Order: sequence, then C-alpha cells, then structure tokens
Amino acid sequence: MPSMAVVARTTHAGLEYLVTGRGKPDWGPAALDAKTFPNVREATRAALTLPGYLRAFALPVLPGA
Repeated sequence: MPSMAVVARTTHAGLEYLVTGRGKPDWGPAALDAKTFPNVREATRAALTLPGYLRAFALPVLPGA
C-alpha cells in the first residue's frame, strides 16, 4: 500500500505545510489542510521545484493520523 505524503518547511513558529503547489506556493500551519501527494517521491519532486530559499521537504503521512 503506497503511503501518502505532504510537503513541509520549518519556520520560527514550527512546521508549515504546502497548501497549494501551483503559482505562488501557499503555506498553512495545519497538516489537515495540506495538499497530499500519492507517495513520498511525488512530494519530494514538488518540494524540489520550489525556490531554494524555501527549503521544503517531503514528509510521510502516518496511517490513521
């Protein structure tokens, strides 16, 4: 079973999650609002297309969370 993943970044306030991935990226503090990807590979691909100063990364979603 493939695992779902999200794109996240760290800030002074904690983790922020990618909410939209097209155009200007929007970030939000709630993991429930995050855009989900079908697997970690696709989330990593999305994170790598963002500008370097954002330093985003893929984060697997735990089953049942």
